[in-house]
Amino acid sequence: MKSQLIAVALSLALCSCANPYHRGFTEASAALPRPPVNAEGPWLGNWKSEVNGHTGPLWCIVQPSPGKPGKYDFRYRAGWGVLKCGDYTHSVPAKRRKDGSLALSGEMELPSGLGTYRVKGRLTRETFSATYQSAGDRGTISLKRPEP
Repeated sequence: MKSQLIAVALSLALCSCANPYHRGFTEASAALPRPPVNAEGPWLGNWKSEVNGHTGPLWCIVQPSPGKPGKYDFRYRAGWGVLKCGDYTHSVPAKRRKDGSLALSGEMELPSGLGTYRVKGRLTRETFSATYQSAGDRGTISLKRPEP
């Protein structure tokens, strides 16, 4: 586990030089209540393809979508290959439950005609587990809260 966190931290450092996403993630991490009160805020971990075994670091900031009741913005930064990273925001219908958790299920069209990306999962205050599917790929997302 410790080696995974070191690998993710190294990837973040290599992928984020002067990156606005990294700055936002750092601010969200500093503002995260300990213990978290709901599923909103920063997440850190990885994605893994069940099709080809590829994996990479993944960061996410979850927040209510401004002006869109019942939707949450999942702001991702994904790493793959050598020093390749991409940022995207996925607005997903999700309902916060009394225990602070979120059940999510949504889809979005990917740029450049890459097809539809679908995600389904559950976030608690401390865990974020989901599956994804897109054109020719499917896999898992496993995230935890960043260390203080």
